[in-house]
Amino acid sequence: MEKTLLLLVCGVFLSVHAQDRCELADTEKYDCAPVYDACMEKGCCWVPVERNGTYKGQGTPWCFYGTDQPSPDDYCKPEMFNWEASDPGFSDSEYQIMYGKYKANLNIDGTGAIVAAPDHETPGGDYYFHWMRDAGLSIKAWMDINDNDYDTVRDALEGYAKWTGIVQHKADPNDIDVRIEPKFTIEDQEPYTGGWCRPQTDGPALRAMAMAKWGQILLDNGHDDEAKATIWPLIKFDLEWVTENWQSTGCDLWEEARSDDFFFNRMAFIYCLNAAADFADQIGEGIGDSYRSVADDIKSVIVTHWNGNYLTESENRPDDGATIHAITTFGKDLYQPDSEECAATINYLTRAFCREYPINQQENEAGDPGVLMGRYPNDSYAGGNPWQLLTAVLAECFYVGGRISMDTVKKTGNNKLSPVTNKQWMKLLNLEEGATLTDLATAQIAAGDAVMTRLHNHVKDDGGKIDEQIDKNTGKQASAEDLTWSYANILHALHIRNGLVEDLAMLQN
Repeated sequence: MEKTLLLLVCGVFLSVHAQDRCELADTEKYDCAPVYDACMEKGCCWVPVERNGTYKGQGTPWCFYGTDQPSPDDYCKPEMFNWEASDPGFSDSEYQIMYGKYKANLNIDGTGAIVAAPDHETPGGDYYFHWMRDAGLSIKAWMDINDNDYDTVRDALEGYAKWTGIVQHKADPNDIDVRIEPKFTIEDQEPYTGGWCRPQTDGPALRAMAMAKWGQILLDNGHDDEAKATIWPLIKFDLEWVTENWQSTGCDLWEEARSDDFFFNRMAFIYCLNAAADFADQIGEGIGDSYRSVADDIKSVIVTHWNGNYLTESENRPDDGATIHAITTFGKDLYQPDSEECAATINYLTRAFCREYPINQQENEAGDPGVLMGRYPNDSYAGGNPWQLLTAVLAECFYVGGRISMDTVKKTGNNKLSPVTNKQWMKLLNLEEGATLTDLATAQIAAGDAVMTRLHNHVKDDGGKIDEQIDKNTGKQASAEDLTWSYANILHALHIRNGLVEDLAMLQN
């Protein structure tokens, strides 16, 4: 009898202990294993996540480390991040090699197409296509890194404009508007007919953005007739779709999830409509205010993506590196890279991707600067790894934030940071009370250099070749080779950094 009672007491104790060790907030649950058997083998907690009455949790792991176990977060706490470096690591010669490889992916065979990557055998299949999204972002970056120099960018942009005029009016074999097709074959400029995530609603906006920028370059160089007669009709046709359909359902940045409310897409819509409005004003078209009005409508609803802790990509994919890309590329008037929402989002996602990738944990433990970024937690594509283009865009986000901070000093003086209005930036970059705006700018630029340094350490041995991913375990480059978007974002980040340190030194003096 006593023995039986003792066993019952011990069983109750163990049950209560097991329950206690698994009582964690969702944000503190770190993925331990993908399936139940592996979870039990590792001694972790298994708690299925119920959402909308069914067990289909998104983002919160079912298997997670208990409070009595060491977890990846031991190396991913804020104090484990090293945000200090004095340069981005990349040399001038490496820049020129990457520049040449980037250029080689533009205006393929004179068609005007921009190839996603000249790689026919990737984990995701053939990348030798013109993707609408990749192309719009990459050709815009090409103009930026060349300081909008007409003679330098003319060949690629005239080709891109010619390509756009052809594919905008192709008959669509997939029963959708051809303007929201994801990709096209390069040889014959036809929409891809295989299975894919359709539609991709940001495509026409990104293309119109690039064309508006090229149109402005034409105006600045005395080619008004070409800007009005050739470029404006391309912009207007794409934005007719955007203004009428911006609330429609489409695919996410990674061509996997569907929603009618992606943060990236809506930020892109706002930016592109305003850019096109400015161009329309320049050439005397009276539609600019109409574009701005639609942009304002989108602004009024995009605020729901701020959940009080960080900016979310969508309801069904809240945690996503696409948010930082959107802030960096499109955050001109809303959620700028110096905003508190930006800092909070960086803080949240850098910890998430640290926990996701063993290579980040190893390098944080070693005190290495920076962090590698990926698409989203629990990604499985090609192994679910960090992406070069997203790591570079985080660095650029820091650089742009630093530039804005310096401009603020010039306008209002080197004021002290407020523990209230600058709380998130002070928390992220370990700035103490009494720090000034110049201290913030210095820390932001150093953080950008830290991120680029970690990225450089993983690509420096490949002769200037940049691929799509970095293996989360080995740290070697992986997946699609010579990815155009990777070159675009790395070179754009380095271009934005150019002159920052010198300007900061002048400001400090």
